[in-house]
Amino acid sequence: MTGKYYKAMSWALEGNHLRVYPEPIEGDIYTEKRTRQGKPKTVSINKVRLVIEIEGSKHLGKFIYKQDKMMSDAIGEIYLHYYNKRTV
Repeated sequence: MTGKYYKAMSWALEGNHLRVYPEPIEGDIYTEKRTRQGKPKTVSINKVRLVIEIEGSKHLGKFIYKQDKMMSDAIGEIYLHYYNKRTV
């Protein structure tokens, strides 16, 4: 996530305005090569949907993401969207 999202994320989390987080989708898995303790390993990772929680109400996103930069950027864009719409 880049610096342009941090102000929006801080505003949302410190003021309890909203929260965005990934929720794993059971059974929708992809594999990825990673290094663990200096050794290459293939790991299985669940794909996710984003959940937007506003004032106790949860909204499940319709897009499915791998847990990567694209997902992080989507989370940042959601925070930025609500930050730009704020009235406080």
